[in-house]
Amino acid sequence: MGTQQYSINRKNIQESYHQIHTEKAQVELPIILLEKLILSGALPGNECRCLDDAARKTLWQSLLQSSLQGEQPLCR
Repeated sequence: MGTQQYSINRKNIQESYHQIHTEKAQVELPIILLEKLILSGALPGNECRCLDDAARKTLWQSLLQSSLQGEQPLCR
């Protein structure tokens, strides 16, 4: 494999990696599962975007609940 071909393949791999890790997926979850994900820290509050009213309410209640319990902040 020549140097130029290696460089092109490396660039394609980097572009593919960047595209995969920057694309977004919109999902629908039961409220109780959303609450559990937030409270466990598996889903940080700052990663939540474009929330509907139910999700926004769940996010804020979960953040308030965790802060009252003295846990680590879930919204970094």
